[in-house]
Amino acid sequence: MADSHDPVSVWQAVLGRLEMEMPREHFNTFLRPSIGHDWHEGDLVVAAASSFAVSWLELPLHQAMAQEALAKTLGRPADIHYRAMPTVATGGEVDQGSDRVSVHAISAAPARRSRVPVPDDYDLGRNGSASGGYDWDAVNAATCDRRYTFDNFVVGESNQLAYHAAESISRSAQTPTGDDTSRGYNPLFIYAGSGLGKTHLLHAVGNRALEQERSVLYVTSEQFTNEFVSAIQRRATREFRDRYRGLDLLLMDDVQFLSGKEQTQESLFHTFNDLLQAGAQVVLTSDRAPHTIAPLEERLRSRFQWGLQADIQPPSLETRMAILHSWSAARNANAPESVLALIAQRVSRNVRQLQGAFNRIMAMAQLMNAPLTPEAVADQLDTIAGPDPRVDVTPEHVLETVGRHFRVSTEQILGRGRTATVAQARQVVMYLLNVELGMPPTSVGRFLSGRNHSTVIHGVERVRTGMDTDDRLRQSVSGIKASLFEEA
Repeated sequence: MADSHDPVSVWQAVLGRLEMEMPREHFNTFLRPSIGHDWHEGDLVVAAASSFAVSWLELPLHQAMAQEALAKTLGRPADIHYRAMPTVATGGEVDQGSDRVSVHAISAAPARRSRVPVPDDYDLGRNGSASGGYDWDAVNAATCDRRYTFDNFVVGESNQLAYHAAESISRSAQTPTGDDTSRGYNPLFIYAGSGLGKTHLLHAVGNRALEQERSVLYVTSEQFTNEFVSAIQRRATREFRDRYRGLDLLLMDDVQFLSGKEQTQESLFHTFNDLLQAGAQVVLTSDRAPHTIAPLEERLRSRFQWGLQADIQPPSLETRMAILHSWSAARNANAPESVLALIAQRVSRNVRQLQGAFNRIMAMAQLMNAPLTPEAVADQLDTIAGPDPRVDVTPEHVLETVGRHFRVSTEQILGRGRTATVAQARQVVMYLLNVELGMPPTSVGRFLSGRNHSTVIHGVERVRTGMDTDDRLRQSVSGIKASLFEEA
């Protein structure tokens, strides 16, 4: 049975759904480098980057998630058959009869491999696994993704410090001596909530370094921990140390997951010291600032705080519009301004959700051969995220609701009083405006009688971390959110 739908576009729509359902590290490692390749008796054939990726994708849970997303996209059930096609996954072309579809033309471009090999003296088995059963190919799978560059990172007031610091590091690396200012950015510690662009910047730094033919390794803290445990089991800790300490650039994602892993923290501490003493650059990301990661060895926390800490906040409406314009231009989609404005207004929490919504809407329009209208897009957004109650919530409404809950006046919250109740109410307002309504810190500060950017960030962090340990605060914030968004 043949299918008239373009397999590339169909798989793009499926990826748009899965990106919002799967953990980011799994999606980026195994799904993002894949491409819809062909149809076989009504089923979709998908090209994956390696046999290891195929094995992971064919696990029952992962297969079920993908097939459910495919059925929703096609409007009928269909199976997915994965094929290991490294040529496709490294930027070749897919031969589909008389049509040759360039992999470079689609947004799900493949990952680029770093230049850090498995040590020569490792005994690799037939599946590419080091002796002891650990799969070093799997460790290397999540390397610098060439889709993420400085050129396609949209800069706004919510992310400009992190962007300029990362870009400065990359420029200074072009000369042996580097730039004196950016050498103080070592390590560069970028922290932000999920889906706000910290991993994009991490890969952009790595890709720039790879262009300069420097030795680079991108790794998540989970992968670092797994390698370390495997090295201990195989009594190969010296090879583990050599693997990391011969780098020009170490990029580590999600370091908050090192919390509580004492032996791994000690190994990273020594690796960190060796790299800095050798003049290597280290860039780290986390979902929170170093001083709020707990439990974490104090000496490692101190190393994290040595260089520059840069936060990324949720993008403003203007930044979200700029991002959507950039994506629309990259696809030659010519999406109407009213459609982009609707997406920007409805999807405000982070860039990853924004991209998932945009990809799905563009793919569905292509599959259905239907014009993009605000009405059609609104229907799609309802199925993606449901009606957004935040649209009708104003900063003034937040201020009044928080004041009622804490039994303080709006004048007290906007004023300079520092009693415990007033200060906490003010910080909850900062948190809700920034995290729930997506207002950048500078805008929040202006609304709260001209408070500065750093004060707002501190207030947001106090509430965010306080909710982890303070049941009363967590219940207060939950109750206020329910009141705000249910009323809306």
